[in-house]
Amino acid sequence: MNIRTIVLTALFAALIATGSYIAIPMAPVPITLQTFFILSAGLICGRKVGTGSVLVFLIAGAIGLPVFSGGTGGIAHLAGPTGGYLFGYLLSGLIAGTFSDLARKVPRKDDSKEEAGSGVLVLLIIGGIAAACSVYLIGLPWLKVNLDFTWTKAFAAGMIPFLIGDAIKTAAAIMLARVLFRRIDAFLNQGA
Repeated sequence: MNIRTIVLTALFAALIATGSYIAIPMAPVPITLQTFFILSAGLICGRKVGTGSVLVFLIAGAIGLPVFSGGTGGIAHLAGPTGGYLFGYLLSGLIAGTFSDLARKVPRKDDSKEEAGSGVLVLLIIGGIAAACSVYLIGLPWLKVNLDFTWTKAFAAGMIPFLIGDAIKTAAAIMLARVLFRRIDAFLNQGA
């Protein structure tokens, strides 16, 4: 990792933590802006920053810093009902970043004024949707087991109320990535 990657990783870890303070309390899983910043980190900066920023965020929360939803922290949150979603964030950052890295390999037309062409945009959309869904892949089973829910109750409490918000956050992260994608790539590779 170069210094620019480290700086962006720290910045996005701080943004993810800040996103946990912007929350709508809902039992058992609150609505926060964490997913928006996780998707943005991965889609804009790639796999290293996407995964690294979530890892820093999780470590900070595990050691007790108040970075989780509602300004809480501690290892107990990783084992509690929302722990699966927190671990799902790691997978989400990895998936979004992997698709971003693939999009970086799409050749740019020299005469193109677009920040991201259609091939790049398709990869960012697929990556954003897959990354957003991956949070549920780990979060829902964890919630079900942890609270002894039926699958119906787990879906009703841990996914259905969040779908519209997650769709909006995913679309916003994709649009932001489309604008910043090449600029951040140039920033990360300056002097390389």
